[in-house]
Amino acid sequence: MHVSGSTLAKLLVAPAILFLLLLFFYPLWTIVSLSLNLPNLSVANYQRYAASAAFIATTERTFVLSFVVTLICLALGYPTAAFLSRMAKNGRSYLLVCVILPYLTSLLIRTYAWMVLLSDDSPINRFLIFSGLIDRPLPLLFSTTGALIGMVHIMLPAMILPIYSVVHGMDPSQMRAAKALGGGPLRAFLKVYLPQSLPGVRSGCTLVFALSLGFYVTPAALGGPKDAMLSNLIASLVTNALDFHYASAVAIVLLLLTLVIYFAMGGGLGSVVEGRSGAPGRSSLASILLRPVTAFESAGWVTAWHRSLWRRRLGRSGSEASAGRWSGTVFGLVVLIFLIVPSFIVIMMSFSGEDMLSFPPASWSLRWYRAFFADDSWVGATIVSAKIAIASAAIALILGTLAAYGLARGQIRGRQFLYALVLAPAVVSAVGMFNALAAWGLIGSTMGVLLVHTPGAISYVVIILSGTLLGLDRRLEMASLSLGASHLRTALRVILPLIAPGMLAAAIFAFIHSFDEVVISSFVAGANLQTLPLRIWQDIQYQVDPVIAAISAMLMLIPIAALPLLRKRSSSTAARSLPADQPA
Repeated sequence: MHVSGSTLAKLLVAPAILFLLLLFFYPLWTIVSLSLNLPNLSVANYQRYAASAAFIATTERTFVLSFVVTLICLALGYPTAAFLSRMAKNGRSYLLVCVILPYLTSLLIRTYAWMVLLSDDSPINRFLIFSGLIDRPLPLLFSTTGALIGMVHIMLPAMILPIYSVVHGMDPSQMRAAKALGGGPLRAFLKVYLPQSLPGVRSGCTLVFALSLGFYVTPAALGGPKDAMLSNLIASLVTNALDFHYASAVAIVLLLLTLVIYFAMGGGLGSVVEGRSGAPGRSSLASILLRPVTAFESAGWVTAWHRSLWRRRLGRSGSEASAGRWSGTVFGLVVLIFLIVPSFIVIMMSFSGEDMLSFPPASWSLRWYRAFFADDSWVGATIVSAKIAIASAAIALILGTLAAYGLARGQIRGRQFLYALVLAPAVVSAVGMFNALAAWGLIGSTMGVLLVHTPGAISYVVIILSGTLLGLDRRLEMASLSLGASHLRTALRVILPLIAPGMLAAAIFAFIHSFDEVVISSFVAGANLQTLPLRIWQDIQYQVDPVIAAISAMLMLIPIAALPLLRKRSSSTAARSLPADQPA
């Protein structure tokens, strides 16, 4: 029986959609029901929230901190992305490792690293005291400053990578031409470089701001009591007060505010995935950002000044090195050092022979590695996390690959809505998951934790493989179909071999997502099931156990081992795209 391409696409997307309906929208409906006290409809919980000065203040603090983190990440990430795009290919590959490695490293591990680096006896405080800048340790840990440093460090790769993906593809000859025509570096940047880079800025700001709103671990570990964010209060309402109705109302408020900001900033991750981000002139964010530039440029004295500069610079080459280029290089290298150094300091401290962590270690030993392998609770938690992560990645890879192919190749009505549906678990609330799994009798079970990890893993698979599929030359598929091959045979013999590197990268991200998950796991794992992130999180709340440094060093081997595979995937994708890389 012949199946049309549109029908086949819908059939491929259906399994992932049904899975997400079960594990996202059903829990979401549970949250809504609890917040409204259904079936006895009431808005008392929302009125309670609106009347609570403490919760309103926490909401304001959450948005202010997220906004500040986004601004700092943009200020650090934009010049760094531009610096990386100017590097030669070989040098750029090594420097990108400094961005990708922290991005792949566990959030808990990076937070733990900053707990060590911001303590009173940290290398930072000791250096400042040694240099004479201060005479006593700065109170960096358990402060707003400490929380901001940790949040910026964790979010910075999410800002650099989207901007880099845009500016790396820009034609450098445009900037040289603008300068040669007398534009000058600032004018060329404002009129040529900045407008073309705005899609990457929009994507990076949207990701960083939306993810920062849901921060849970880092503010709790590095900040003080006054730095608690809305996610921390929701968790406290569930775990301490057992007030699910009020917690659900607060969770819905956070979800709605996140969505409002998300769509106000351009929303459409679907458009980013599809590679049709739109020209800056059509982007609301672009028009807002460029409005002051346009107003400034329209002033008469500015026009006259530019005319004189144009006459002075006409015919000059803009390719020579300048002080601005060197300062950009230094700035970019400092940011990359900021990203990578905390991880390596923790690795060095893991070999300390002392009872307390210190840097540099006074003596060297493998005692903390031996302590890890001698402790059955640590080893058992690691095995549980590995089993769940492998199963979650496998399920996500199957469902996500089918959904990505259907969304990328099928002519499906409402495709943007389906993209939003598949990517929605990024803001899912653990409260709804807890109630749904409690109703199914899966609280405290391995199956329950596996089910709540998988939707987020599917999101990673769909994002990565959608981009991979849209970068392939469709003429290969059309040739296979025109020669009599069925859609299934074409998928197995043509498409799968081409997207295999992308599938490997997607599987790695899905595995790391599950292996690192702590927020939802803390709600649904119960008292009897303990994953490795949960065990680490419980320990770092009360003490800085040197065993965690050894675990951190071993966990960093996962992304280090994955980097050659990701580099192979990137090289393969680039090689395949060369013949078909024509402007739309």
